Amino acid sequence: MGTSISTRIMAFNGQCVNQIYHDQEQQCTIIKCCRDKRRNAIDPITGRKGTINQYIKRHVRDLPLFGKPCFVEIELAQVFTAKNSRRIENCSFVEKGYRFTHRFCRIDFIPLLVAYADA
Repeated sequence: MGTSISTRIMAFNGQCVNQIYHDQEQQCTIIKCCRDKRRNAIDPITGRKGTINQYIKRHVRDLPLFGKPCFVEIELAQVFTAKNSRRIENCSFVEKGYRFTHRFCRIDFIPLLVAYADA
């Protein structure tokens, strides 16, 4: 049995969802994505196009899906610039160095902060 999820709900810009499955051992939903090859590799500092040096995989946490914790495996391009430096491209739904999506940070932690402030 398959599940169809709208791309508007997922909103992983620049990523193509390849697989969604439930990990029985960890009791979580895992979404595997690959980078959309139709997009140009852009240097995050200069904003110029660059060539792709290699692909980097990141694991980030997203809102629960089907009542289970959800982890997203994304693929980002490491951009090779003209000055022989390499930088990882920006991602619209997760900040550099963070392990959580923007929507997870907005929804999940606000009640925790309020409860902490009241204590």
